[in-house]
Amino acid sequence: MLKLYYLLLLLTSFNLCAQDSIYTLGWHQLIPSTNLPKEFNIRNSNNNLDIIKYKKRYYVAFRTAPTHFASKKTMTYIMSSLDFENWRYENEFYVGADMREPRFVIFKDCLYFYFFEGGKNMFRFQPKHIWMSSTFGNGKWSVKQNTGLNGYVPWRFKSHNDKIYLSAYYGIDLYKNKHKAELRLFTSHDGLSFTPISKEAQITTKGAEEGEFVFDNEGNLWATIRLEGSGSYIVFASKDSLHIWQHWFSKHKYDSALMFEHNDEIYVIARRHIKGPATDVEIPSAAQRRNNLIKYSFSKKYTAIYKLDKKNYCLNHLFDFPSTGDNAFPGIAKIDNNSYYLLNYSSDIHKKEKNWITGQFGKTFIYSTILTFKK
Repeated sequence: MLKLYYLLLLLTSFNLCAQDSIYTLGWHQLIPSTNLPKEFNIRNSNNNLDIIKYKKRYYVAFRTAPTHFASKKTMTYIMSSLDFENWRYENEFYVGADMREPRFVIFKDCLYFYFFEGGKNMFRFQPKHIWMSSTFGNGKWSVKQNTGLNGYVPWRFKSHNDKIYLSAYYGIDLYKNKHKAELRLFTSHDGLSFTPISKEAQITTKGAEEGEFVFDNEGNLWATIRLEGSGSYIVFASKDSLHIWQHWFSKHKYDSALMFEHNDEIYVIARRHIKGPATDVEIPSAAQRRNNLIKYSFSKKYTAIYKLDKKNYCLNHLFDFPSTGDNAFPGIAKIDNNSYYLLNYSSDIHKKEKNWITGQFGKTFIYSTILTFKK
């Protein structure tokens, strides 16, 4: 069945980055599609997602709702497959409010799943709780449990040195001047109880969000941080002091970032503002921040892949993926030593391009491709 999937992708578009020999073999619409579990009720907006390979199966989680914005009709679904064609129903979550940032992590041979519960008002960002459920791959999931990190928004979970590491930011009053800026690294020994890695937050810059991170082969931490209303940070933390995040400012804003390592190189997939730098200053005034957000919302975006320059602490743009309107919440899972399943969401990639805000009120789809590194 995998061979058939490769054949179908070959018959569609083909992207190549010659410098790094990275190939993507077209994009296939995964959600909605005809082979999804019958239990799913797919709505117009399909976006926040994650994917992981666990015990030979690929697990995919995603959010489906009327629009990009908060809704009490939001559902989160999980499905799994051996071949990426025939999907098995795994689980679903409904809390009568918004749900975002679905995240998987494997820890001590158990698959953990997390998401955060938001509010019901489509024009407000109201993070409340981070929930966890787990499975051993037998189709049975534990009842969801509250991690106690109320008000925090999770971004990435990693299993490293017999712990789960979580990057999360405090999201209450995020778009108000009284916001308590606090992006932290947490650790857990059981997948449910999380402890800050240090008394002080790792980043306290106003608007600091989405702390995406990976550990390199030496155990050092690399990260990107989105600065809402500004640009971004590139971050490094030594393996001997993971709580100390050195950061370098970039005028470019990398939304919904996904970092992964391949052959000792680190790559980032994120939303790209095609007009160039998102800001001129690291810490804008309240008026500048508001104007930046408005201009940013009414501009076009692509989902792109970058390569981390470890010497100069910056990201080098490689190429864009087919994407338009509301896009970018990538997920990746390894197939073999040179290829990965890559998922992303976007407004319809076969129709006229849209700006970001227009796409957020319209239909969005989850697409899949196979990302390959030449041997």
